[in-house]
Amino acid sequence: MPSNKSGYGSIPPPPPSIDEEKPESHELEPQSQGDGAHHDREIQVERASRFLFMLTILAVTAFGAFTTGDFVSDKGTNLTMSSSTKQHRNVLLERHFDKREMFFDHQAVDHLDPSNKRVYPQRFYKISKYWKGPGHPILVILGGEGSLDPHMLYPYVRKGLAKEFHAFVLSPEHRFYGKSQPVRDPTNEELVQFLSPDQALLDAVYLIQSTRESIGCSLDKSSKAYCPVITFGGSYPGFLSAMLRFRFPDVVDISYASSAPLELYAQTVAADAYFDKVSEVAEIASSGCAAAVRDTLYAAREELLANYTSVKEAARATGLCTHKFPAYIQNIVEFVSETITYLVPAVFADFNMAYYPPGPKTALERACLIFKDSSHSPLTRISNFYDLRGEVEYGFDKKPKCFDLSFELPSGPNARIRSADSSGSGGGFNGEAWEFQCCTELIVHASYSNESMFIPRPYDAEWLTHHCQQRFGGVPMKPYGMVNAWGFDDLSQASRILFTNGLRDGWSTSSILHTDNPNLAVINLPNGAHHSDLVMHWPNKADTDDVVEGHEQALVILREWLDEVKEESKINA
Repeated sequence: MPSNKSGYGSIPPPPPSIDEEKPESHELEPQSQGDGAHHDREIQVERASRFLFMLTILAVTAFGAFTTGDFVSDKGTNLTMSSSTKQHRNVLLERHFDKREMFFDHQAVDHLDPSNKRVYPQRFYKISKYWKGPGHPILVILGGEGSLDPHMLYPYVRKGLAKEFHAFVLSPEHRFYGKSQPVRDPTNEELVQFLSPDQALLDAVYLIQSTRESIGCSLDKSSKAYCPVITFGGSYPGFLSAMLRFRFPDVVDISYASSAPLELYAQTVAADAYFDKVSEVAEIASSGCAAAVRDTLYAAREELLANYTSVKEAARATGLCTHKFPAYIQNIVEFVSETITYLVPAVFADFNMAYYPPGPKTALERACLIFKDSSHSPLTRISNFYDLRGEVEYGFDKKPKCFDLSFELPSGPNARIRSADSSGSGGGFNGEAWEFQCCTELIVHASYSNESMFIPRPYDAEWLTHHCQQRFGGVPMKPYGMVNAWGFDDLSQASRILFTNGLRDGWSTSSILHTDNPNLAVINLPNGAHHSDLVMHWPNKADTDDVVEGHEQALVILREWLDEVKEESKINA
């Protein structure tokens, strides 16, 4: 989606004080690391990680070793300085700056190489409206595979839980997405070195610790001024949220992981599971949908292969724009493979993820009606389906003359509609960055079975390897790298992670649906979709009863765990 087995990662050194020498700026030209030195360091880094982590925690606790970095507003103004410059305004605590774009100017480009002093500005948002000072929690909403905007700050967290717990809210953007760019125009070697879940987790750790000190929280868990941290995320960020608690329990006290595909990234899920679930939910949403989709796709394929030789004519017949049509599609067989066999399931995957609250206005049910409309030919149904895609995904208010397929195309060399993520990578640089992650560590093992409503296509590891080599120059593909290093296939020793799952979400097939560990919790939502407990409006009159009850259950669990953290701090005092 989506070190060693102890669960600890390395922790970065403290950011510099404003009075210290400035580190190398992010304005420097990117430096190529094409000699593979990063991979040679991996074993040494992982062996040292636990030692470094514990050493840093001891230093923080004993001497207050963490200083605050510079936080910068959207206009580039320094917002809060080191603790030695108290006369400066600390606008992290000013409500005027709530939900406004801010930057942490001293984020490390490479947390895993202590000799690399380069830094970059990481974008984040904060909300201090409900915070009642040191001793109260910090709620961290993690960004993921896309640009982070204020509307993406989960309302259940920033409104409901923040008010309930008198909490400070912090939301960092994921590196290499949106405005958080560690290097400009990165090479493949730099992406291998800097774009990884490991680096993203350490960004979060670094920002969390710096924010704690900046707003007056103690890093000593036995102090009354200690501020417990709860991380939140949905989908890939849900995985990151769980891993922050799993790997850095001395920094993160509790995590909330919604629709978090741990089993996908552990490579333990059957390849057919995801799209079989998407098909099952489509049939639940609209009886007869699965058969109608299947019949339409087969009929459209046969008509295109039998009656069309021109790719442009085939594009016109299926409602696709010809003036921006991807040049790599040179024949009808490839056209069918990209636009019928691959893209239709990928769009249905998006509609499945958004299927909440269930009802006739959802894209999924509307798509089913399009395919069930026998008054139109199969190719016209495909065309109408892409019109719906344009309306829902790209906000077309009026029906355009055609659907621009280039919106679905990631940037970068040798890009294709069919991508390393079977549910779609998305367009532009965000799509390229996500596909890179799906070509290295976040391998999506998915296929279309005979039981699904799509044209069958088995998982093809050979195709994926070849595609990723063409896209990213032979970067290392490590499907088992994370799970072997971190050991998240065994959660028996984990604690205070809440997993929530919408059972109508295709990704529920790869999430944690039950646990025998009494120190973990699972809430399953029968009517829920993809992290729908987090993304919808809150409070929401349209919420189904199970989601309302799920929110209430989550509140109880989080409150109990916060009390547990306080009790542990008293024991350790």
